[in-house]
Parts: sequence; C-alpha cells; structure tokens
Amino acid sequence: MNRHTRDDNLADLDGLIEEIIVDTYDESEQLSAFQQAFEDDVPMPVDAFVIGEPVSVIAILYDGNERRGLTARCRREDGSEHVVAVPDVSFPQGSSGARYLAAYRKWLGLPPFIADASAPSSRKRRHKAAAGDINLDEQVGLVALSVKERTARCRLLYSDRIITLRASGLWNLVPGEIVTVNPHKQWRYGGHPYLSGEIESARLDVAALDLKPLRLQELGIWNPDEHYWGEED
Repeated sequence: MNRHTRDDNLADLDGLIEEIIVDTYDESEQLSAFQQAFEDDVPMPVDAFVIGEPVSVIAILYDGNERRGLTARCRREDGSEHVVAVPDVSFPQGSSGARYLAAYRKWLGLPPFIADASAPSSRKRRHKAAAGDINLDEQVGLVALSVKERTARCRLLYSDRIITLRASGLWNLVPGEIVTVNPHKQWRYGGHPYLSGEIESARLDVAALDLKPLRLQELGIWNPDEHYWGEED
C-alpha cells in the first residue's frame, strides 16, 4: 500500500468513526456502537489470524467493561474457543472486518494499519478448506500452489483456504495456474482436507488471481558509452 492510499484510508476512517459514534454520549456507548457495527456489517464467522494462527471469529463482544473494550470470540481448527482483545485480531486485507478493525484501532489511539499478518506465506499457516466450501455436484476452481507427482497443494479460487488435490495429469500442472476440477470425493486425513477429481482444464489468469503488478521506478536511459567500466588493465 503506497503512502497516498494510506492517507486516503485514514481520511476514510475518520468518516467511518464519526458515522459509528455519531449518536453516542460516552465511551461505553461508543464501544457498544462499535460492537453493533461489527455485528451489522461483518458476516460471522469470518476467517482471521491471531498471532499468525488461523482462527474463525465467531462474534465481536462488549460486556460493559470499558477497560477491556471489545473482545473477539475465536474458534481454532481443533474446535477450541478463546476470547481475545479485538486489536490482537487480523482480518484479511481489504475485507469489511479489516476496515472496521482499523477504525476501532484508530479510535483507541493505536496505529490503525498493522503489518499484514493475514497474508499467508510459505512459513505461515493457512486456513483449511471445510466441508461446506465445496459442492461435489459442481466444478471447483483451484489455484495450484505447489505440485508433486501425485498431489497438488492448492487454494480455493477467490479464497485463501487450502486443500490437497489428488488427480491424474498433475505432471502438466504448473504452480500459479488455475485448475478447473470435476470433483469426485472430499475427505480429511490427519486434520488436512483432500479432494479427488478429474482435471477439466488449467489456465493462467492474472486478473482472477488479483495479482498486483510490480512497481516500476524511473531511472533514466542508460548509455554504455558513458558508463564507468573501470581501468583498462
């Protein structure tokens, strides 16, 4: 995110905060207003991260304790639930949750934008695909992340949730391609989701992947005749 975009977002957050607390009279009412804003505009449960761990936020709560502020009830992949402070949660960048979180952090006097802990990397855990994420009666769009001889680690198209694909013809698949699969079976083994099926097609689609082009920097024209090549000897 460049500086101008960040400044625009800060101005937008001021307007959002004013919109949320416009009819409130004290801090407790303002916290209740923020809780209601999350409830109205952020569909729950929603994928998020807490200290790099993938969780599902079940609810945003305010129990009347002004010092505690808003809390988030989170469910981990093992089914256990925990309550954490809302500023400790990271929502996917660009989501409604991230927007309201930034507004709440700004209202608290904290930096509204934090490092994008929600952006998965090779060392970070990702959310895993759930049973309800795939309809076995319809074709499934997957993005290949890594390919082995018999399996391909993929994420669901338009989602960060991951699943392992077992299919024939994987040797033709390239990481970064979007795969259309006719699904046969979905299951879990060792806590990880798997999908078997037949690959219908594979394609490269930059727009569908929502990739951002590398920024170019103007450095002028390079003239080799003017370049210092060192001493002749």
